[in-house]
Amino acid sequence: MKKKLTWTTLFLLFSLYTTQFLGLGFFMEAFIGILRQNKVPLENLGFIYMLGLFWVFRFLWAPFIDKIYFKKMGHYRGWILIFQSLMVITLFLISILHIKDNLNLIIYLAIFFAFFAASQNIALDAFAFKITFKKERSLINGIKASGGLIGMILGGGVGLILYSKLNWNYTMMIMTIITAISLIQIFFYSEPTIKHSNFVEKIDFKQYIYFWKTKKKKLWFILLLLYPATISSAFGMTTPLLVDLNWSLDKIGFTVHIVGYGIGFLASFAASFLINKFGKKNILIIAAIGQIVGILMLLLIFKHHENDFLVMFIIGFVFLFYTPSQVLMTTLMMDLSSNKSPASQFAIQHSIYMFSGIFFSAMSVSMAGIIGYEKIILICAFIGLCSMYLSTKIELIIKKEKINERD
Repeated sequence: MKKKLTWTTLFLLFSLYTTQFLGLGFFMEAFIGILRQNKVPLENLGFIYMLGLFWVFRFLWAPFIDKIYFKKMGHYRGWILIFQSLMVITLFLISILHIKDNLNLIIYLAIFFAFFAASQNIALDAFAFKITFKKERSLINGIKASGGLIGMILGGGVGLILYSKLNWNYTMMIMTIITAISLIQIFFYSEPTIKHSNFVEKIDFKQYIYFWKTKKKKLWFILLLLYPATISSAFGMTTPLLVDLNWSLDKIGFTVHIVGYGIGFLASFAASFLINKFGKKNILIIAAIGQIVGILMLLLIFKHHENDFLVMFIIGFVFLFYTPSQVLMTTLMMDLSSNKSPASQFAIQHSIYMFSGIFFSAMSVSMAGIIGYEKIILICAFIGLCSMYLSTKIELIIKKEKINERD
């Protein structure tokens, strides 16, 4: 039975989402710099970004998490306990290894950690779905977005600072302790009882086909592919663009990771309030317009890149719509997921959304090197117009859905 959200539950979810991205942020951002400092060739660093693919393909094992439940530990709480424990153990093992002597083993353990974190994400999203009412989902997804940002900041930014001030072993031990705190929190949390009839009877991969059969869901599929394109491209091009304009790495780090992420963190909470006040359709359209304006504003940087305040304003504007769009889209994904298999149905939607974000982030940078930043910015802005148009049809997608009637 669901209960009203308490501060304890909100803090638990925030802590779990933060530690989930803490390790990922470290391995995908700080670890790159550390490896390069240890003379690892550039051509051997690209595979590190492949760790994010576990999030794209996590729908493949999500049905197992929906099907297998633990009576005493709780269905999704049990899975969170398992994967959070494995995350802590993996980080601890990494913390006792020397980076120069055991680099290959550390990389293998990082791959295992990414798998455990992506799996914890499956269980945590379903856990959040099960314990909250429909009207609370925008708040929960605001927690998810803000926790992810804080995790990336702590792992990617603070982690690199700790490494420079301390050493590899102490840095990883600190990350192990922080991740263990979330494990202790979920250990003492009791998951609300769920009727056995609400569990899936068998592992069903066919649902990934049936889910998209209706015209509404096909329209939703297109929106999932197009909506992240503009803002992900703007996000992906920001750092290389500033580098090409001779900005120093410390200035870029402050502008993107402090100013940008900070504004994104605040915007993630404002998004929940705005969604509840003005409705999902209106905010979805406004966010799409903001994304178009944000990526077009990058064109101003070429002529005014020496104006630090203006550049920070533009980067802040991009982040202002980056996290709210995530909050809103993940809220809609939860609305369209079934009660019986929320882990699977949320995972398949979010995997498509993440794949699109990763694809357009990478392609925008690659294509900018071929046709130039200006042209790729205009192309992505046009894609944004398409997603804005589809956003006006969102009511056709979610109207009369009989899912989650008991919310």
